[in-house]
Amino acid sequence: MADRLGMDPARIERLRSPDRLEYFDPDKIWNELTPPPDSTVIDIGTGVGFVALPFAERYPDATVYGCDILDGMIELLTEDAGARGLGNVHGIVMQPNSIDLPDGSADIVVMAQLHHELDEPVPLLTECKRLLRPGGTIAIVDWADADNGKSPPVGRRVPVARLQDDLTVAGFAALALHDVYEFHTFITGTA
Repeated sequence: MADRLGMDPARIERLRSPDRLEYFDPDKIWNELTPPPDSTVIDIGTGVGFVALPFAERYPDATVYGCDILDGMIELLTEDAGARGLGNVHGIVMQPNSIDLPDGSADIVVMAQLHHELDEPVPLLTECKRLLRPGGTIAIVDWADADNGKSPPVGRRVPVARLQDDLTVAGFAALALHDVYEFHTFITGTA
Protein backbone atom coordinates (compact mmCIF):
# COMPACT_ATOMS: atom_id res chain seq x y z
CA MET A 1 0.00 0.00 0.00
CA ALA A 2 1.28 3.45 -0.88
CA ASP A 3 2.57 5.63 1.97
CA ARG A 4 0.06 8.44 2.22
CA LEU A 5 1.58 10.07 5.30
CA GLY A 6 0.63 13.72 5.33
CA MET A 7 -1.35 13.33 2.13
CA ASP A 8 -4.73 14.57 3.23
CA PRO A 9 -6.93 15.66 0.31
CA ALA A 10 -6.70 19.35 1.25
CA ARG A 11 -2.88 19.22 1.15
CA ILE A 12 -2.89 17.49 -2.22
CA GLU A 13 -5.25 20.11 -3.62
CA ARG A 14 -2.98 22.90 -2.31
CA LEU A 15 0.01 21.23 -4.01
CA ARG A 16 -1.92 20.97 -7.28
CA SER A 17 -3.56 24.38 -7.07
CA PRO A 18 -3.05 26.65 -10.07
CA ASP A 19 -3.06 29.52 -7.53
CA ARG A 20 0.55 28.54 -6.77
CA LEU A 21 1.48 29.79 -10.24
CA GLU A 22 0.83 33.35 -9.06
CA TYR A 23 3.92 33.22 -6.83
CA PHE A 24 5.84 30.14 -8.02
CA ASP A 25 5.64 29.47 -11.75
CA PRO A 26 8.00 26.58 -12.65
CA ASP A 27 8.29 27.88 -16.22
CA LYS A 28 10.53 30.63 -14.85
CA ILE A 29 13.12 27.94 -14.05
CA TRP A 30 13.18 26.71 -17.64
CA ASN A 31 13.10 30.22 -19.10
CA GLU A 32 16.18 31.03 -17.04
CA LEU A 33 18.10 27.78 -17.69
CA THR A 34 17.03 27.22 -21.33
CA PRO A 35 17.70 23.46 -21.31
CA PRO A 36 18.12 21.52 -24.54
CA PRO A 37 14.83 19.89 -25.58
CA ASP A 38 16.22 16.37 -25.01
CA SER A 39 17.50 17.07 -21.49
CA THR A 40 17.31 14.66 -18.62
CA VAL A 41 15.91 16.31 -15.50
CA ILE A 42 15.63 14.93 -11.98
CA ASP A 43 13.04 16.65 -9.77
CA ILE A 44 13.84 15.81 -6.14
CA GLY A 45 10.95 16.17 -3.71
CA THR A 46 8.63 16.14 -6.70
CA GLY A 47 5.45 15.73 -4.67
CA VAL A 48 2.54 15.76 -7.13
CA GLY A 49 4.81 16.90 -9.97
CA PHE A 50 4.22 20.66 -9.85
CA VAL A 51 7.64 21.17 -11.49
CA ALA A 52 8.13 17.84 -13.27
CA LEU A 53 4.87 17.64 -15.22
CA PRO A 54 4.97 21.08 -16.84
CA PHE A 55 8.59 20.48 -17.85
CA ALA A 56 7.66 17.12 -19.41
CA GLU A 57 4.82 18.78 -21.34
CA ARG A 58 7.01 21.65 -22.52
CA TYR A 59 9.84 19.30 -23.57
CA PRO A 60 8.30 16.06 -24.89
CA ASP A 61 11.74 14.77 -25.98
CA ALA A 62 13.13 15.19 -22.46
CA THR A 63 13.38 12.48 -19.82
CA VAL A 64 12.01 13.48 -16.43
CA TYR A 65 12.54 11.61 -13.17
CA GLY A 66 10.28 12.69 -10.34
CA CYS A 67 11.71 11.52 -7.01
CA ASP A 68 10.08 11.57 -3.59
CA ILE A 69 10.41 9.66 -0.32
CA LEU A 70 6.64 9.07 -0.22
CA ASP A 71 5.49 6.36 -2.59
CA GLY A 72 1.99 7.87 -2.41
CA MET A 73 3.32 11.04 -4.02
CA ILE A 74 5.02 9.00 -6.74
CA GLU A 75 1.74 7.19 -7.30
CA LEU A 76 -0.07 10.53 -7.79
CA LEU A 77 2.70 11.80 -10.10
CA THR A 78 2.50 8.64 -12.20
CA GLU A 79 -1.30 8.80 -12.40
CA ASP A 80 -1.24 12.47 -13.47
CA ALA A 81 1.52 11.84 -16.02
CA GLY A 82 -0.54 8.99 -17.50
CA ALA A 83 -3.69 11.12 -17.60
CA ARG A 84 -1.74 13.80 -19.51
CA GLY A 85 -0.23 11.24 -21.90
CA LEU A 86 3.32 11.94 -20.71
CA GLY A 87 5.42 8.86 -21.37
CA ASN A 88 8.60 10.78 -20.57
CA VAL A 89 7.93 10.99 -16.81
CA HIS A 90 9.32 8.30 -14.51
CA GLY A 91 8.54 8.22 -10.80
CA ILE A 92 11.16 6.98 -8.35
CA VAL A 93 10.62 6.35 -4.66
CA MET A 94 13.88 7.56 -3.17
CA GLN A 95 15.53 6.99 0.15
CA PRO A 96 16.75 9.99 2.14
CA ASN A 97 19.93 11.15 0.39
CA SER A 98 19.88 8.27 -2.11
CA ILE A 99 18.32 7.96 -5.56
CA ASP A 100 18.56 4.72 -7.51
CA LEU A 101 19.98 6.16 -10.73
CA PRO A 102 23.50 5.85 -12.15
CA ASP A 103 26.22 8.47 -11.82
CA GLY A 104 25.96 11.24 -14.39
CA SER A 105 22.32 10.54 -15.24
CA ALA A 106 21.05 14.11 -15.53
CA ASP A 107 21.66 17.47 -17.13
CA ILE A 108 19.63 19.29 -14.47
CA VAL A 109 18.59 18.47 -10.91
CA VAL A 110 15.82 20.57 -9.41
CA MET A 111 14.92 20.93 -5.74
CA ALA A 112 11.87 23.18 -5.39
CA GLN A 113 10.59 24.18 -1.96
CA LEU A 114 12.52 21.31 -0.37
CA HIS A 115 15.76 22.71 1.05
CA HIS A 116 14.03 24.29 4.07
CA GLU A 117 12.71 20.85 5.07
CA LEU A 118 16.15 19.23 5.20
CA ASP A 119 17.88 18.95 8.59
CA GLU A 120 21.21 18.12 6.93
CA PRO A 121 21.11 19.13 3.26
CA VAL A 122 24.74 18.46 2.29
CA PRO A 123 24.37 14.65 1.92
CA LEU A 124 21.43 15.13 -0.48
CA LEU A 125 23.29 17.85 -2.38
CA THR A 126 26.28 15.50 -2.67
CA GLU A 127 23.93 12.89 -4.13
CA CYS A 128 22.67 15.53 -6.57
CA LYS A 129 26.23 16.20 -7.70
CA ARG A 130 26.74 12.45 -8.26
CA LEU A 131 23.62 12.33 -10.42
CA LEU A 132 24.68 15.24 -12.64
CA ARG A 133 26.82 14.94 -15.72
CA PRO A 134 30.00 17.05 -15.60
CA GLY A 135 28.91 20.62 -16.18
CA GLY A 136 25.32 19.81 -15.21
CA THR A 137 23.21 22.24 -13.22
CA ILE A 138 21.52 22.05 -9.86
CA ALA A 139 18.61 24.47 -9.45
CA ILE A 140 17.25 25.18 -5.99
CA VAL A 141 14.13 27.27 -5.52
CA ASP A 142 13.01 27.83 -1.95
CA TRP A 143 11.27 30.40 0.18
CA ALA A 144 13.10 33.71 0.46
CA ASP A 145 14.48 34.50 3.89
CA ALA A 146 12.29 37.58 4.28
CA ASP A 147 9.09 38.69 5.95
CA ASN A 148 7.21 39.12 2.70
CA GLY A 149 3.74 37.80 3.45
CA LYS A 150 4.32 34.42 1.72
CA SER A 151 7.52 32.93 3.16
CA PRO A 152 7.08 30.73 6.24
CA PRO A 153 8.29 31.89 9.64
CA VAL A 154 11.96 32.22 10.52
CA GLY A 155 13.38 28.75 11.09
CA ARG A 156 11.61 27.39 8.01
CA ARG A 157 13.44 29.70 5.61
CA VAL A 158 16.96 29.28 4.29
CA PRO A 159 19.26 32.30 4.11
CA VAL A 160 21.12 32.72 0.82
CA ALA A 161 24.49 32.42 2.59
CA ARG A 162 23.51 28.99 3.92
CA LEU A 163 22.38 27.83 0.47
CA GLN A 164 25.71 28.98 -0.95
CA ASP A 165 27.68 27.28 1.83
CA ASP A 166 25.74 24.00 1.47
CA LEU A 167 26.28 23.95 -2.31
CA THR A 168 29.97 24.77 -1.95
CA VAL A 169 30.54 22.03 0.65
CA ALA A 170 28.78 19.55 -1.68
CA GLY A 171 31.26 20.45 -4.44
CA PHE A 172 29.23 22.77 -6.67
CA ALA A 173 30.88 25.72 -8.43
CA ALA A 174 29.79 28.78 -10.42
CA LEU A 175 26.94 29.55 -8.02
CA ALA A 176 24.48 32.09 -9.37
CA LEU A 177 21.40 33.80 -8.00
CA HIS A 178 18.49 34.38 -10.37
CA ASP A 179 16.13 37.23 -9.51
CA VAL A 180 12.95 35.90 -11.09
CA TYR A 181 10.70 35.21 -8.09
CA GLU A 182 9.24 37.67 -5.62
CA PHE A 183 8.87 35.24 -2.71
CA HIS A 184 11.58 32.68 -3.47
CA THR A 185 15.33 32.42 -3.76
CA PHE A 186 16.48 30.75 -6.98
CA ILE A 187 20.10 29.62 -6.97
CA THR A 188 22.03 27.39 -9.38
CA GLY A 189 25.39 25.67 -9.26
CA THR A 190 27.48 23.64 -11.68
CA ALA A 191 28.71 20.09 -11.09
